[in-house]
Amino acid sequence: MNIFYTNANGLFNKIDELKCILSVYKSIHVICITETHFNSDILDAEIFIEGFSMFRKDRDFKIDNSTSNISGGGGSIIYIKNSCNASLVSSFLKAPDSLAINVNTSGGLISICCIYRSTSLNLKQNNMLLSCIKNISSEKNVFETIIIGDFNLPNVSWETGSVNSGISSKNQVLMIQQ
Repeated sequence: MNIFYTNANGLFNKIDELKCILSVYKSIHVICITETHFNSDILDAEIFIEGFSMFRKDRDFKIDNSTSNISGGGGSIIYIKNSCNASLVSSFLKAPDSLAINVNTSGGLISICCIYRSTSLNLKQNNMLLSCIKNISSEKNVFETIIIGDFNLPNVSWETGSVNSGISSKNQVLMIQQ
């Protein structure tokens, strides 16, 4: 299964570019995109890609209490070829700006998580995201779990698992909790 990932920083005006990529790389089965910046005003038909099913999670929360509106930005989307048997993992929808799907394959069930972790999340939102990741990673009936996305942890060395910042930094706290 070939997976394509990108952080779009706004996908709506880049859909044609994505379709062009898919016309060149025909072997892509799954597309995971973070920071779509979609909201409920954008219809599925406007971001439809022929031959693919889509699962989207638009930002549906406030970053802080200073405004009455849902903040812009964030969000994630997963496109998967129609020939793949996929379903949304509804329990993962609790995670802010992130979503997960289960894909039935000949080798077993695979969970694919598309995660966008804003640096502006509060402690409760960070803990909810971590909880969703822990829960899906420990599912007994899942053969493989793929976690992909933008975690916004610039001080983390993913090769060593170390954090190059103070003990009380958000990066350090999140890595300890995992």
